Amino acid sequence: MATGSQVFVRSRLSRSETRVLLGVGLAIALLAGLVFRIVGHLVLDPANPLVVGVIFVLTVPLMWGLAVGVFRWRGIEGVERREGAVLLVVPGMLVDAFSTALFSVVYPNMSLAAAGLFGGLLLLAYATVLVAGFFSR
Repeated sequence: MATGSQVFVRSRLSRSETRVLLGVGLAIALLAGLVFRIVGHLVLDPANPLVVGVIFVLTVPLMWGLAVGVFRWRGIEGVERREGAVLLVVPGMLVDAFSTALFSVVYPNMSLAAAGLFGGLLLLAYATVLVAGFFSR
């Protein structure tokens, strides 16, 4: 049953700040994609679970530090960090929706068996940035 009332949440970040964060998020996603295209077969080799495990463990503090670093660089505090975190991950999530669907084309050096590891790593990285936006100080 609709009551006719609507809730609009006004963005706390300026339009220019929103564009900067979207741009930074896109740049990070494209750079990460390039890195994985070059060395992905070395770090996400299903035959080497120790290296894969290390990459997964290192992803959390690295992505947390990256998110918090961007927040500090841009002077984003408090609840604005939540919005900032979303703006940082959305471009990468859009890019990676296609890069994972076309995994063997985009990442020809990586084994198809690594696709699940890659997808899991992406989810972990994006979730870490989102959590950092909600819980970092």
